[in-house]
Amino acid sequence: MNNNLRLALIFALALLVWFFSGLLRTTEPSGTLSSEVASTLTKVQVVNSVEQVFRPIISLRAKTKANRDVQVLAQVSGKISATLAEEGSYVTAGQGICQIDAEDRHLRLAQAEASLENANIAYRGALRLKSAGYQSELAISQAKATQATARTNLERARLDVQHLQIKAPFDGIVESRPVEIGDLIMPGQLCARVVELSPLKVEALVAETEIGRLTLGDSALVNIAGQDYQGAVISYLAYQADRATKGYRVEATMPNPNQAVRAGISARLNILAQAIPAHLIPASSVLLDDEGETAVRILSQESLVESVRVTAVGEAPTGIWVTGLDAEVILVVVGQNYIIEGELVNPSYQVSPLN
Repeated sequence: MNNNLRLALIFALALLVWFFSGLLRTTEPSGTLSSEVASTLTKVQVVNSVEQVFRPIISLRAKTKANRDVQVLAQVSGKISATLAEEGSYVTAGQGICQIDAEDRHLRLAQAEASLENANIAYRGALRLKSAGYQSELAISQAKATQATARTNLERARLDVQHLQIKAPFDGIVESRPVEIGDLIMPGQLCARVVELSPLKVEALVAETEIGRLTLGDSALVNIAGQDYQGAVISYLAYQADRATKGYRVEATMPNPNQAVRAGISARLNILAQAIPAHLIPASSVLLDDEGETAVRILSQESLVESVRVTAVGEAPTGIWVTGLDAEVILVVVGQNYIIEGELVNPSYQVSPLN
């Protein structure tokens, strides 16, 4: 056998061996990702994130204000004969602040009492004459009208005497008292300004995106100059926005024993809003999507990347609270900036520290 034939046979035998070796090779299961393929995929770290109940805190810039601020006005005219409470003093409901000189009002009261007694006698006499047939219906009506006029004059005289002392309408502090002894005061003129500081109101403006999360009776905490005051409760929520700021007025009422906190002080109103379902995730896992909205990367069961928009609703020492996710998701916490939506990745799980 010549050399050319020998080489041809060897080459043909080598081809047969190579061909049959490919047919007899064991095929890997299609469901298992080979190590060669896995090594080419982007590696990311993920955690299982489960929805939790979260009560967000809405923090607002606020200012304290008096619960009630009333101008106590005179109802009768006269000269101030005594001042019964000084500016800055504490008064109780019904306590006198200004005393007006009675002049002849007590005499007028006595005259009105006598006039009413006379009118009563005249009316009873008219009724007796009527029963005897000696009095007309017109005379009876006139006597009754005289009696009613006398009763009205007596009541007016009594009120004039009662109003001689201008009294505090509620427990509070006399903020100002512009009149002094000897001053002439007229009806409707200011005697004093009384403010009620216990309880104390805290007023703030809340954005239209957050007003719907508040309800009357929500608990709140008031921070003034670094000191926290417990026990505040939301007592008012406006239904119409402020024209200038577009915010809604919210008021909280807080205890203020001994009037320790003054009105007009800057404060921080931290309102504990209604509970909502949310996820606590690392702040570093949040990124911006193509439209500039906050989003996170999650994985499907097939390890395909999905991008989901989220809304931050609160903060915590270990991360941020967000809404917009399903009840349970596989969250990408490392490598989310290097993958795109629809990409197949190689995930590795880590224990979530956000519990």
